[in-house]
Amino acid sequence: MSDYSGLLPKMLFGEDLKNMLQVLPDYDESVRGLDAGTRLLKLMDIYKVFVPQNLSLEIYHKLYMMTVMSLQQKGTVDATRQLNANHRAMTSNKEYRGIITGASSCTVIGPSGCGKTTSVQRAVEMLGCTIMQMKPYRKIIPALIVSTPFDANYRGLLLQILLSIDNELDTDYYKAACKSNVNAQQILGMVCQVAHLYIGTLVLDEIQFLVQHRAGTTLYKMILQLINASGISVMMVGTEECLDYFDQAPQMARRTTGLQYRNMDYDIKFKELCKELFYRQYTKNPSEITEGIYVWLYEHSAGNIANLTALIHDAQELSIMDGNECLDITSLTKAYNQRMQMLHGYIEQRKSNRKKTSSKPTSSITVPEQIETKVTATDVTVAKIAGIIKNKDLNAIETYKKYFNVEEVVV
Repeated sequence: MSDYSGLLPKMLFGEDLKNMLQVLPDYDESVRGLDAGTRLLKLMDIYKVFVPQNLSLEIYHKLYMMTVMSLQQKGTVDATRQLNANHRAMTSNKEYRGIITGASSCTVIGPSGCGKTTSVQRAVEMLGCTIMQMKPYRKIIPALIVSTPFDANYRGLLLQILLSIDNELDTDYYKAACKSNVNAQQILGMVCQVAHLYIGTLVLDEIQFLVQHRAGTTLYKMILQLINASGISVMMVGTEECLDYFDQAPQMARRTTGLQYRNMDYDIKFKELCKELFYRQYTKNPSEITEGIYVWLYEHSAGNIANLTALIHDAQELSIMDGNECLDITSLTKAYNQRMQMLHGYIEQRKSNRKKTSSKPTSSITVPEQIETKVTATDVTVAKIAGIIKNKDLNAIETYKKYFNVEEVVV
Protein backbone atom coordinates (compact mmCIF):
# COMPACT_ATOMS: atom_id res chain seq x y z
CA MET A 1 0.00 0.00 0.00
CA SER A 2 1.25 3.48 -0.89
CA ASP A 3 0.12 6.74 0.69
CA TYR A 4 0.32 9.09 -2.26
CA SER A 5 -0.74 12.06 -0.13
CA GLY A 6 2.84 12.25 1.12
CA LEU A 7 3.89 13.41 -2.36
CA LEU A 8 1.88 16.64 -2.08
CA PRO A 9 3.61 19.91 -1.16
CA LYS A 10 3.42 20.85 2.52
CA MET A 11 0.18 22.57 3.53
CA LEU A 12 0.72 26.29 4.14
CA PHE A 13 -0.95 28.65 6.61
CA GLY A 14 -1.06 32.33 7.53
CA GLU A 15 1.21 34.83 5.85
CA ASP A 16 3.16 32.11 4.04
CA LEU A 17 -0.02 30.99 2.32
CA LYS A 18 -1.11 34.54 1.46
CA ASN A 19 2.28 35.34 -0.03
CA MET A 20 2.21 32.21 -2.18
CA LEU A 21 -1.37 32.75 -3.36
CA GLN A 22 -1.14 36.43 -4.29
CA VAL A 23 -0.18 37.55 -7.78
CA LEU A 24 1.26 41.06 -8.15
CA PRO A 25 2.64 41.81 -11.63
CA ASP A 26 5.68 44.08 -11.78
CA TYR A 27 4.84 47.79 -11.90
CA ASP A 28 7.17 50.76 -12.36
CA GLU A 29 5.89 54.34 -12.12
CA SER A 30 8.10 55.30 -15.06
CA VAL A 31 5.55 53.57 -17.32
CA ARG A 32 3.46 56.76 -17.12
CA GLY A 33 6.02 58.47 -19.32
CA LEU A 34 5.60 56.03 -22.22
CA ASP A 35 3.39 56.54 -25.27
CA ALA A 36 -0.36 55.95 -25.03
CA GLY A 37 -0.36 52.67 -26.98
CA THR A 38 2.25 51.08 -24.76
CA ARG A 39 0.48 52.22 -21.61
CA LEU A 40 -2.84 50.78 -22.80
CA LEU A 41 -1.19 47.40 -23.33
CA LYS A 42 0.53 47.55 -19.94
CA LEU A 43 -2.79 48.50 -18.37
CA MET A 44 -4.01 44.92 -18.94
CA ASP A 45 -1.75 43.81 -16.08
CA ILE A 46 -4.42 45.08 -13.68
CA TYR A 47 -6.52 42.02 -14.55
CA LYS A 48 -3.63 39.79 -13.43
CA VAL A 49 -3.60 41.19 -9.89
CA PHE A 50 -4.80 38.66 -7.33
CA VAL A 51 -4.97 39.59 -3.66
CA PRO A 52 -6.15 36.54 -1.65
CA GLN A 53 -9.23 37.04 0.50
CA ASN A 54 -10.59 34.78 3.24
CA LEU A 55 -12.43 32.71 0.64
CA SER A 56 -9.11 32.00 -1.12
CA LEU A 57 -7.58 30.62 2.07
CA GLU A 58 -10.63 28.48 2.86
CA ILE A 59 -10.81 27.07 -0.66
CA TYR A 60 -7.11 26.14 -0.56
CA HIS A 61 -7.43 24.27 2.74
CA LYS A 62 -10.66 22.54 1.69
CA LEU A 63 -9.19 21.43 -1.63
CA TYR A 64 -5.98 20.24 0.03
CA MET A 65 -7.81 18.09 2.58
CA MET A 66 -10.16 16.65 -0.05
CA THR A 67 -7.18 15.70 -2.20
CA VAL A 68 -5.39 14.06 0.74
CA MET A 69 -8.50 11.99 1.51
CA SER A 70 -8.71 10.83 -2.10
CA LEU A 71 -5.01 10.01 -2.45
CA GLN A 72 -4.97 8.01 0.77
CA GLN A 73 -7.52 5.60 -0.71
CA LYS A 74 -5.51 4.84 -3.85
CA GLY A 75 -3.50 1.64 -3.66
CA THR A 76 -5.65 0.06 -0.94
CA VAL A 77 -7.36 -3.33 -1.14
CA ASP A 78 -10.77 -1.64 -1.37
CA ALA A 79 -9.49 0.48 -4.24
CA THR A 80 -8.55 -2.66 -6.18
CA ARG A 81 -11.98 -4.14 -5.51
CA GLN A 82 -13.61 -0.95 -6.75
CA LEU A 83 -11.60 -1.06 -9.98
CA ASN A 84 -12.69 -4.65 -10.56
CA ALA A 85 -16.34 -3.79 -9.85
CA ASN A 86 -16.18 -0.87 -12.26
CA HIS A 87 -14.69 -3.08 -14.96
CA ARG A 88 -17.40 -5.72 -14.57
CA ALA A 89 -20.13 -3.09 -14.71
CA MET A 90 -18.54 -1.43 -17.72
CA THR A 91 -18.26 -4.66 -19.74
CA SER A 92 -21.54 -6.33 -18.73
CA ASN A 93 -23.82 -3.25 -18.35
CA LYS A 94 -24.56 -4.21 -14.76
CA GLU A 95 -25.43 -1.63 -12.15
CA TYR A 96 -22.49 0.10 -10.46
CA ARG A 97 -21.78 -0.82 -6.88
CA GLY A 98 -19.75 1.51 -4.70
CA ILE A 99 -17.12 -0.20 -2.53
CA ILE A 100 -14.90 2.68 -1.46
CA THR A 101 -16.45 4.91 1.20
CA GLY A 102 -15.39 8.27 2.52
CA ALA A 103 -15.13 10.04 -0.82
CA SER A 104 -15.58 13.75 -0.23
CA SER A 105 -17.68 16.18 -2.25
CA CYS A 106 -18.53 19.83 -1.61
CA THR A 107 -19.65 23.02 -3.25
CA VAL A 108 -18.15 26.49 -3.54
CA ILE A 109 -21.08 28.85 -4.07
CA GLY A 110 -20.98 32.61 -4.53
CA PRO A 111 -21.99 35.45 -6.86
CA SER A 112 -20.29 35.76 -10.22
CA GLY A 113 -17.14 37.85 -9.98
CA CYS A 114 -16.45 37.32 -6.26
CA GLY A 115 -13.22 35.42 -6.98
CA LYS A 116 -14.29 31.75 -6.71
CA THR A 117 -12.77 30.41 -9.92
CA THR A 118 -9.54 32.38 -9.60
CA SER A 119 -9.12 31.18 -6.01
CA VAL A 120 -9.70 27.57 -7.08
CA GLN A 121 -7.19 27.92 -9.92
CA ARG A 122 -4.56 29.35 -7.58
CA ALA A 123 -5.23 26.57 -5.04
CA VAL A 124 -4.83 23.92 -7.77
CA GLU A 125 -1.54 25.50 -8.81
CA MET A 126 -0.40 25.39 -5.18
CA LEU A 127 -0.99 21.62 -5.10
CA GLY A 128 1.57 21.28 -7.86
CA CYS A 129 1.72 19.52 -11.20
CA THR A 130 1.37 15.80 -11.84
CA ILE A 131 2.99 13.78 -9.06
CA MET A 132 4.95 10.65 -9.90
CA GLN A 133 6.04 7.61 -7.93
CA MET A 134 8.49 5.10 -9.36
CA LYS A 135 7.90 2.03 -7.14
CA PRO A 136 5.26 1.19 -8.10
CA TYR A 137 5.27 3.52 -11.10
CA ARG A 138 2.24 5.78 -11.11
CA LYS A 139 1.23 9.28 -12.21
CA ILE A 140 -1.50 11.19 -10.39
CA ILE A 141 -3.04 14.61 -11.06
CA PRO A 142 -3.70 16.17 -7.61
CA ALA A 143 -6.61 18.31 -8.84
CA LEU A 144 -8.18 18.61 -12.28
CA ILE A 145 -10.49 21.49 -13.28
CA VAL A 146 -13.23 20.82 -15.84
CA SER A 147 -16.01 23.19 -16.90
CA THR A 148 -19.60 21.94 -16.86
CA PRO A 149 -21.08 21.80 -20.41
CA PHE A 150 -23.41 24.71 -21.14
CA ASP A 151 -26.19 22.31 -22.21
CA ALA A 152 -25.70 20.02 -19.16
CA ASN A 153 -24.85 17.10 -21.46
CA TYR A 154 -23.43 14.34 -19.24
CA ARG A 155 -21.71 12.56 -22.14
CA GLY A 156 -20.00 15.83 -23.03
CA LEU A 157 -18.75 16.21 -19.45
CA LEU A 158 -17.36 12.65 -19.42
CA LEU A 159 -15.52 13.22 -22.70
CA GLN A 160 -14.16 16.53 -21.42
CA ILE A 161 -12.74 14.79 -18.33
CA LEU A 162 -11.00 12.19 -20.50
CA LEU A 163 -9.64 14.89 -22.83
CA SER A 164 -8.24 16.87 -19.89
CA ILE A 165 -6.55 13.74 -18.53
CA ASP A 166 -5.05 13.04 -21.97
CA ASN A 167 -3.64 16.57 -22.10
CA GLU A 168 -2.01 16.13 -18.69
CA LEU A 169 -0.70 12.56 -19.02
CA ASP A 170 -0.31 12.22 -22.81
CA THR A 171 -2.74 9.29 -22.98
CA ASP A 172 -5.45 8.33 -25.54
CA TYR A 173 -8.59 7.75 -23.48
CA TYR A 174 -10.61 10.38 -25.34
CA LYS A 175 -9.94 8.75 -28.69
CA ALA A 176 -11.01 5.36 -27.35
CA ALA A 177 -14.23 6.79 -25.89
CA CYS A 178 -15.22 8.42 -29.17
CA LYS A 179 -15.51 5.11 -31.04
CA SER A 180 -18.97 4.47 -32.46
CA ASN A 181 -19.50 1.21 -30.57
CA VAL A 182 -18.95 2.75 -27.12
CA ASN A 183 -22.13 3.79 -25.31
CA ALA A 184 -22.55 6.37 -22.54
CA GLN A 185 -22.57 3.78 -19.77
CA GLN A 186 -19.26 2.38 -20.97
CA ILE A 187 -17.79 5.89 -21.14
CA LEU A 188 -18.89 6.45 -17.54
CA GLY A 189 -17.17 3.21 -16.53
CA MET A 190 -14.01 4.30 -18.31
CA VAL A 191 -14.08 7.70 -16.57
CA CYS A 192 -14.59 6.04 -13.17
CA GLN A 193 -11.58 3.80 -13.79
CA VAL A 194 -9.35 6.54 -15.11
CA ALA A 195 -10.41 9.04 -12.44
CA HIS A 196 -9.65 6.58 -9.65
CA LEU A 197 -6.25 5.79 -11.13
CA TYR A 198 -5.08 9.30 -12.02
CA ILE A 199 -7.15 12.03 -10.29
CA GLY A 200 -7.09 13.24 -6.70
CA THR A 201 -9.88 15.85 -6.76
CA LEU A 202 -12.12 16.68 -9.71
CA VAL A 203 -13.24 20.33 -9.78
CA LEU A 204 -16.42 21.00 -11.76
CA ASP A 205 -16.63 24.72 -12.53
CA GLU A 206 -19.78 26.57 -13.68
CA ILE A 207 -22.00 23.93 -12.06
CA GLN A 208 -24.97 26.33 -12.30
CA PHE A 209 -25.42 25.15 -15.90
CA LEU A 210 -27.14 22.02 -14.59
CA VAL A 211 -29.76 24.28 -12.96
CA GLN A 212 -30.37 26.27 -16.12
CA HIS A 213 -31.03 23.28 -18.40
CA ARG A 214 -33.70 20.59 -18.29
CA ALA A 215 -31.02 17.90 -18.63
CA GLY A 216 -29.44 19.08 -15.38
CA THR A 217 -31.07 16.40 -13.22
CA THR A 218 -29.59 13.63 -15.39
CA LEU A 219 -26.18 15.28 -15.22
CA TYR A 220 -26.34 15.57 -11.45
CA LYS A 221 -27.29 11.89 -11.06
CA MET A 222 -24.30 11.02 -13.22
CA ILE A 223 -22.04 13.10 -10.97
CA LEU A 224 -23.35 11.25 -7.91
CA GLN A 225 -22.64 7.94 -9.63
CA LEU A 226 -19.17 9.14 -10.53
CA ILE A 227 -18.47 10.05 -6.89
CA ASN A 228 -19.70 6.68 -5.64
CA ALA A 229 -17.97 4.54 -8.27
CA SER A 230 -14.62 6.30 -8.59
CA GLY A 231 -13.86 7.05 -4.96
CA ILE A 232 -12.37 10.45 -5.80
CA SER A 233 -13.25 13.82 -4.25
CA VAL A 234 -15.40 16.22 -6.27
CA MET A 235 -15.65 19.99 -5.74
CA MET A 236 -18.48 21.81 -7.52
CA VAL A 237 -18.11 25.56 -8.13
CA GLY A 238 -21.07 27.72 -9.13
CA THR A 239 -23.31 30.70 -8.51
CA GLU A 240 -26.05 31.22 -5.93
CA GLU A 241 -28.84 29.85 -8.15
CA CYS A 242 -27.54 26.34 -7.33
CA LEU A 243 -28.66 26.54 -3.70
CA ASP A 244 -32.37 25.95 -4.21
CA TYR A 245 -31.63 23.14 -6.66
CA PHE A 246 -29.35 21.26 -4.27
CA ASP A 247 -31.91 21.60 -1.46
CA GLN A 248 -34.48 19.55 -3.38
CA ALA A 249 -33.45 16.16 -1.96
CA PRO A 250 -31.45 14.98 1.08
CA GLN A 251 -29.00 13.00 -1.08
CA MET A 252 -28.18 16.17 -2.98
CA ALA A 253 -27.91 18.39 0.09
CA ARG A 254 -25.70 15.87 1.91
CA ARG A 255 -23.18 15.74 -0.91
CA THR A 256 -23.13 19.47 -1.60
CA THR A 257 -22.44 20.95 1.82
CA GLY A 258 -19.55 23.30 1.51
CA LEU A 259 -18.45 26.90 1.24
CA GLN A 260 -20.79 29.81 0.54
CA TYR A 261 -19.62 33.35 -0.15
CA ARG A 262 -20.94 36.80 -0.99
CA ASN A 263 -19.48 40.06 -2.23
CA MET A 264 -16.96 41.89 -0.06
CA ASP A 265 -17.98 44.06 2.88
CA TYR A 266 -16.78 47.62 3.24
CA ASP A 267 -13.84 46.93 5.52
CA ILE A 268 -10.04 46.94 5.65
CA LYS A 269 -9.82 44.03 3.19
CA PHE A 270 -11.77 45.97 0.57
CA LYS A 271 -9.59 49.03 1.08
CA GLU A 272 -6.41 46.95 0.76
CA LEU A 273 -7.60 45.59 -2.58
CA CYS A 274 -8.59 49.08 -3.79
CA LYS A 275 -5.22 50.46 -2.75
CA GLU A 276 -3.33 47.72 -4.61
CA LEU A 277 -5.33 48.27 -7.79
CA PHE A 278 -5.30 52.09 -7.54
CA TYR A 279 -1.53 52.07 -7.07
CA ARG A 280 -1.10 50.73 -10.61
CA GLN A 281 -1.72 53.95 -12.52
CA TYR A 282 -0.86 54.22 -16.19
CA THR A 283 -2.13 57.76 -16.75
CA LYS A 284 0.38 60.60 -17.09
CA ASN A 285 -0.95 62.49 -14.06
CA PRO A 286 -0.80 60.55 -10.76
CA SER A 287 -3.58 60.80 -8.18
CA GLU A 288 -4.09 59.70 -4.58
CA ILE A 289 -6.90 57.50 -3.35
CA THR A 290 -9.10 59.17 -0.72
CA GLU A 291 -11.81 58.02 1.66
CA GLY A 292 -14.38 59.44 -0.75
CA ILE A 293 -12.99 57.33 -3.60
CA TYR A 294 -13.07 54.20 -1.39
CA VAL A 295 -16.75 54.83 -0.69
CA TRP A 296 -17.54 55.61 -4.33
CA LEU A 297 -15.80 52.42 -5.53
CA TYR A 298 -17.70 50.30 -3.03
CA GLU A 299 -21.07 51.82 -3.90
CA HIS A 300 -20.52 51.46 -7.66
CA SER A 301 -19.01 47.97 -7.61
CA ALA A 302 -21.38 46.42 -5.03
CA GLY A 303 -18.29 45.02 -3.32
CA ASN A 304 -17.71 42.71 -6.30
CA ILE A 305 -14.04 42.10 -7.15
CA ALA A 306 -14.62 41.75 -10.90
CA ASN A 307 -16.66 44.98 -11.03
CA LEU A 308 -14.04 46.84 -8.99
CA THR A 309 -11.19 45.73 -11.25
CA ALA A 310 -13.15 46.61 -14.40
CA LEU A 311 -13.99 50.08 -13.05
CA ILE A 312 -10.37 51.00 -12.32
CA HIS A 313 -9.15 49.51 -15.60
CA ASP A 314 -11.81 51.15 -17.80
CA ALA A 315 -11.47 54.51 -16.04
CA GLN A 316 -7.78 54.60 -16.93
CA GLU A 317 -8.40 53.34 -20.45
CA LEU A 318 -10.95 56.07 -21.18
CA SER A 319 -8.79 58.68 -19.49
CA ILE A 320 -5.80 57.79 -21.67
CA MET A 321 -7.84 57.76 -24.86
CA ASP A 322 -9.65 61.08 -24.28
CA GLY A 323 -6.50 62.89 -23.09
CA ASN A 324 -7.69 63.52 -19.53
CA GLU A 325 -4.77 61.39 -18.25
CA CYS A 326 -5.96 61.16 -14.63
CA LEU A 327 -7.58 58.47 -12.51
CA ASP A 328 -10.15 60.41 -10.49
CA ILE A 329 -13.87 60.54 -9.70
CA THR A 330 -14.57 62.07 -13.12
CA SER A 331 -12.91 59.24 -15.05
CA LEU A 332 -14.39 56.60 -12.74
CA THR A 333 -17.89 58.01 -13.20
CA LYS A 334 -17.41 58.07 -16.95
CA ALA A 335 -16.34 54.42 -16.92
CA TYR A 336 -19.33 53.47 -14.77
CA ASN A 337 -21.80 55.26 -17.05
CA GLN A 338 -20.32 54.16 -20.38
CA ARG A 339 -18.91 50.69 -19.73
CA MET A 340 -21.08 49.22 -16.97
CA GLN A 341 -24.60 50.21 -18.02
CA MET A 342 -25.80 46.59 -18.05
CA LEU A 343 -24.77 46.20 -14.39
CA HIS A 344 -26.53 49.32 -13.07
CA GLY A 345 -29.69 47.42 -12.13
CA TYR A 346 -27.72 44.70 -10.33
CA ILE A 347 -25.63 47.24 -8.41
CA GLU A 348 -28.65 49.36 -7.43
CA GLN A 349 -30.44 46.24 -6.21
CA ARG A 350 -27.44 45.34 -4.07
CA LYS A 351 -27.47 48.85 -2.61
CA SER A 352 -31.11 48.58 -1.62
CA ASN A 353 -30.61 45.09 -0.17
CA ARG A 354 -27.78 46.36 2.04
CA LYS A 355 -29.98 49.15 3.36
CA LYS A 356 -32.75 46.68 4.25
CA THR A 357 -30.59 43.97 5.86
CA SER A 358 -27.70 45.87 7.42
CA SER A 359 -27.88 46.54 11.16
CA LYS A 360 -25.91 49.72 10.58
CA PRO A 361 -27.18 52.55 8.40
CA THR A 362 -25.29 53.22 5.20
CA SER A 363 -24.06 56.47 6.71
CA SER A 364 -21.92 54.49 9.17
CA ILE A 365 -19.39 54.11 6.38
CA THR A 366 -19.67 57.79 5.45
CA VAL A 367 -21.91 57.12 2.47
CA PRO A 368 -24.46 59.94 2.32
CA GLU A 369 -27.99 58.50 2.26
CA GLN A 370 -30.01 59.48 -0.77
CA ILE A 371 -33.00 61.71 -0.04
CA GLU A 372 -36.26 61.04 -1.81
CA THR A 373 -37.03 63.27 -4.74
CA LYS A 374 -39.61 65.89 -3.83
CA VAL A 375 -41.13 67.30 -6.97
CA THR A 376 -43.39 70.27 -6.23
CA ALA A 377 -43.82 71.49 -9.79
CA THR A 378 -43.46 69.88 -13.18
CA ASP A 379 -42.17 72.96 -14.96
CA VAL A 380 -39.30 73.80 -12.63
CA THR A 381 -35.91 74.10 -14.34
CA VAL A 382 -32.37 74.22 -13.00
CA ALA A 383 -32.02 77.79 -14.25
CA LYS A 384 -35.11 78.97 -12.35
CA ILE A 385 -33.96 77.32 -9.13
CA ALA A 386 -30.48 78.81 -9.55
CA GLY A 387 -32.06 82.25 -9.83
CA ILE A 388 -34.13 81.71 -6.66
CA ILE A 389 -31.03 80.52 -4.76
CA LYS A 390 -29.07 83.58 -5.87
CA ASN A 391 -31.81 86.12 -5.11
CA LYS A 392 -32.76 84.72 -1.69
CA ASP A 393 -29.24 83.56 -0.69
CA LEU A 394 -30.39 79.97 -0.02
CA ASN A 395 -28.33 76.80 0.54
CA ALA A 396 -27.88 75.40 -2.99
CA ILE A 397 -27.63 71.70 -2.10
CA GLU A 398 -30.65 71.67 0.23
CA THR A 399 -32.72 73.65 -2.25
CA TYR A 400 -31.89 71.35 -5.18
CA LYS A 401 -32.80 68.33 -3.04
CA LYS A 402 -36.39 69.61 -2.81
CA TYR A 403 -36.80 69.32 -6.57
CA PHE A 404 -34.28 66.75 -7.78
CA ASN A 405 -32.69 63.48 -6.68
CA VAL A 406 -29.25 64.67 -5.56
CA GLU A 407 -26.46 62.20 -4.80
CA GLU A 408 -23.54 63.56 -2.77
CA VAL A 409 -20.07 62.11 -3.26
CA VAL A 410 -17.28 62.75 -0.77
CA VAL A 411 -14.00 63.59 -2.51
